[in-house]
Amino acid sequence: MFNAIKINVLICIGLSTALIFSAFGVKHLLLTIIFFLLGAFSVIAAIRYTVGNNAYGYKALGDIFVFIFFGLVSIIGCYVLYAKKIDHVVFLPAITVGLLSTAVLNLNNMRDIASDTKANKITLVVKLGSKKAKLYHKTLIILAIVLSSLFGILYYTSPYNLIFVIAYVPLLIHLKTVHSNTESKLLDPELKKLALTTVLLAVLMGTGHLL
Repeated sequence: MFNAIKINVLICIGLSTALIFSAFGVKHLLLTIIFFLLGAFSVIAAIRYTVGNNAYGYKALGDIFVFIFFGLVSIIGCYVLYAKKIDHVVFLPAITVGLLSTAVLNLNNMRDIASDTKANKITLVVKLGSKKAKLYHKTLIILAIVLSSLFGILYYTSPYNLIFVIAYVPLLIHLKTVHSNTESKLLDPELKKLALTTVLLAVLMGTGHLL
């Protein structure tokens, strides 16, 4: 597994280097340096998540890093990659995706709470307990819905901008399923649903804004 991780890291470094130089080159040297640093931090964060004696994923810190890297860094970074600048329009979508990505991790940890507790893997769910973890999960998703709605209102120019509300349907169904769940193992099917809904919401927010 560790060898597979190293191979994947090397591939990512090669592709990222080519992408950064293609996007910025020497004309935007500062952005090139920033993106190389972000890339390095991302690789280190990915490895340190579960590898080593001080893996932060098992010290209840995984949620913070997922929010930062899968939300803020990924969304704002992709925008800057093309626009060569930061715009306020990307902050609400970045926070929304970050919250939903964190919810995916939280759901995974809710499913694995028994095995994680037994293996002494201290996730935030293990610290909170099942009842509070459910409340935390609801908070993440409801905040994502509220902030994405706020994005739709603040940047409204046509009804097409609000097409992303379609993704609220599976999100609300998911919340109901999690609320009524009494067996953590039965949450497994919800992982795929939530992950795909997060992608759907992100795509529809971007598409609707462009329309």
